[in-house]
Amino acid sequence: MTAPPRLPFPPNTPEAPGLRRGWQARSGPAKALDVLQVADYAACGYRTPLWADHAYRYRGPDGWVWVAEPYPECDGSFAWQAEFEADRAKLEAAGYRVRIDQTEARYLPGHTLPIVITQSAA
Repeated sequence: MTAPPRLPFPPNTPEAPGLRRGWQARSGPAKALDVLQVADYAACGYRTPLWADHAYRYRGPDGWVWVAEPYPECDGSFAWQAEFEADRAKLEAAGYRVRIDQTEARYLPGHTLPIVITQSAA
């Protein structure tokens, strides 16, 4: 799979074809989680859970790939860990694959934790 280029960059440009900010509000993980919290992209109508900082999506060879890159706390812990684990279980039950993959880090590699969500093969 070809990974998107490093951030920051404007979405859907020659440097980042097909890349979009945020997650769709009415499809994908946000719909599966029934997300009510409007996070970073409220003005654009994108919805993400609180743990989904620096959220973006792009078209992979097998469909949409949704990525969130939250930061850990200063002590290395994750304040959103319990919420993420509960949401991970919901996503997997809804047919999504959720993985942590440092090779997907685009926002600030080495400082964020890339959470990658794809739809499981049927």
